[in-house]
Amino acid sequence: MKLIQQLMCAGIISCSMVFSSLAYSASFDEAMEAFENRNYASAYRDFTNIANTGNRDAQFMLGYVYSKGYGTPQDYVEAHKWFNLAASQGDREARRARDNLTKFMSAQQISRAQQLASEWQPAHEQKAEEIEQAEVETSEPVILWSDPAPASTPPPVLASATTDLTRNEKRELQRRLRDVGYDPGPIDGLPGERTLRAIRSYQSDFGMEVDGLVSREILEDLRSRNFSNQEADEEVENEREDVLLKQLRELDKDGQYTTLSGAQYKQRIAAILADYDRPWLTRVLFDTFRDGDYTLNPRWIVESGDFSVGNRDYLYTSVPVPRRNNSTKEKSDAEEIVGIFSDIFAKASKQKEEQDQYTGYAEIYNASSISNSFSARININGLLDEGRFVFGVYQGSSRINGYKVAYTTGANSSIELLRTSFEGQSSIGSFALNHDLTGDAHNVELRRNSNGVMEVVLDDETLITANDKKLQGKFGGFVMGNHGGNFRIMEIEVYSER
Repeated sequence: MKLIQQLMCAGIISCSMVFSSLAYSASFDEAMEAFENRNYASAYRDFTNIANTGNRDAQFMLGYVYSKGYGTPQDYVEAHKWFNLAASQGDREARRARDNLTKFMSAQQISRAQQLASEWQPAHEQKAEEIEQAEVETSEPVILWSDPAPASTPPPVLASATTDLTRNEKRELQRRLRDVGYDPGPIDGLPGERTLRAIRSYQSDFGMEVDGLVSREILEDLRSRNFSNQEADEEVENEREDVLLKQLRELDKDGQYTTLSGAQYKQRIAAILADYDRPWLTRVLFDTFRDGDYTLNPRWIVESGDFSVGNRDYLYTSVPVPRRNNSTKEKSDAEEIVGIFSDIFAKASKQKEEQDQYTGYAEIYNASSISNSFSARININGLLDEGRFVFGVYQGSSRINGYKVAYTTGANSSIELLRTSFEGQSSIGSFALNHDLTGDAHNVELRRNSNGVMEVVLDDETLITANDKKLQGKFGGFVMGNHGGNFRIMEIEVYSER
């Protein structure tokens, strides 16, 4: 009999644990539903209950509502604490949110938040009772996150078509939309009108039924097209951090065990800051074309001409170089003798030659939001003399307004900084090179800071420095144009200022 009682008790405890787990999950779904419906007081209460059980997603959301003041007074200390707890469980978004929050906090506030996080302990039993009580009091129907305007009695097919996504999956969906060139807003796992607009645009562009719903169908379609650049971006960020730490350790070692003067120390520190203390820290565009397709990941749009990806290693474009006319050529003695008949013949020959010349232009662009302060770099290889390639940022759907760099190959190789607008094209600065750019690959970077100071850098050497404030506001994307020549583009990287 005693054994039976023990088994019954064990069964009751197991069932309680299962139901408690279900209660936590259901409460988090309801909290998200309340938040998305802007019922912030209810969302704050439920996020608090769930976060205190150790749920990582609820801890992130509680940090978020504290940081914004949704349903509770804004409190950066509490926000930092909950972001920190979620980050300790491997939530990368929570780590970024915590680090960004420290910019607005004092040292005392950060210390207090860290202390609260270290002292925090989960309260499972007490919070489970509160959650169950909250569920009894809640009588609102559950609305799917992926349905922005659900009917009062949705048909069964809708419920199966719009499977609930976790917050990580929602963030992944937003991130993949961003990577392919659509604007879903912040990558926070919280849907908004910008995310729904991005989905509708994506569905329309790829021939899908346009319903604007955040669904597993959309996520799986994005995954199948291999749009995500998240891992590559994080690898680049981690590599930069590793290099920075290595340089600082070497500087510290040299300072301790060698004779390092104050001037040398300052010079080393200045060099490190020049490499890492750049205003452009948000990478908005990156492509090496190693996926073999320039139409995806990220999305490039061809306006004119032909482009192709060669050997999964570079973007290739070819436009015949126009032949130069010698309009000042003097007439020969024979032409002088023949007179007017020779003039007529010469004009006819010139017209025939001009008709044979190719004056085409190949253009390709990517629509990405770029701040007025930016860094845009390409690795380019010009294969023909007298080639001319132009790249830069643009404003507006017509892509007329913008700042661009003209890259000219051949014996008269040069770099030129241009401003284009509806008023025409203006040269801001130019630099004639003493070596030929044809045949070799080069890094060319266009930089602009918030004060309008612009630089053009060729292979780490600054060639042009100028100041121009004519174009204000954000840029709508990055554009490249081939005015004549054969070019290979091996890498493109664009950074914006935060």
